Amino acid sequence: MDIRKKLLGLTAILLLTVQCSFGQKAQSIVWYTFQLPVQFSTKWQLQSDVSYRTIRVTGSAYQYTIRTGIRRFINEKWNVATGIAFFFTRTSFKKSVHEFGREFRLWQEVLKENKLRSKLSLISRFRTEERFFAATSIKDASFAMRLRFRMALVQTLSDKLKLQIADEYMQQLAVGEFIFQQNRLGAGAIYSVNKTTQLQVGYIWSNLTAINQHFITCTFSKTILTNGIKNKG
Repeated sequence: MDIRKKLLGLTAILLLTVQCSFGQKAQSIVWYTFQLPVQFSTKWQLQSDVSYRTIRVTGSAYQYTIRTGIRRFINEKWNVATGIAFFFTRTSFKKSVHEFGREFRLWQEVLKENKLRSKLSLISRFRTEERFFAATSIKDASFAMRLRFRMALVQTLSDKLKLQIADEYMQQLAVGEFIFQQNRLGAGAIYSVNKTTQLQVGYIWSNLTAINQHFITCTFSKTILTNGIKNKG
């Protein structure tokens, strides 16, 4: 069977599992993302992505996001990036509520990739975010600064397929307190259609202070190469 069909089948199974296991009581979310990085040279990349997150396995939007930034590749192990993002999040997980809160975000990150073995890599990422929230009917305007540290193990199975497990811890400064915000633990598969096109599916369990969230993730990535530059991914 074609690997792409297997990945789509896996996604369907995960969707059904989340829907049946958590039903109407938990925050289960399907997270669709489209990534379009543009590689200008071996050192510079413009990255952009948009995402659409739904309330459970429905078409009702929970969140829309737009992110863009510039990435600088220092060497084969290290790269840094900075940019901006816009988030539009429903003020309630109830589909009957149609108000969306607005967030503007500045972000900066440092990423390092270590080859543990020929086909096993450890990717570490540290990101800072300055988050500006607009006022809504239930909250005043506010500001928060969030620190995020993510570690991922990526195992290459073939030229086409990789498996990944990752954990990301987030701590946030808000209202004068620097406290735990959430932790995300996830796993997924990465299928390379060709050198510039990837399809990813996976599952993320997010532990927040007040509630758990369950994400099914589906990501399509297409790298645009300029001047014959080879793909960095």
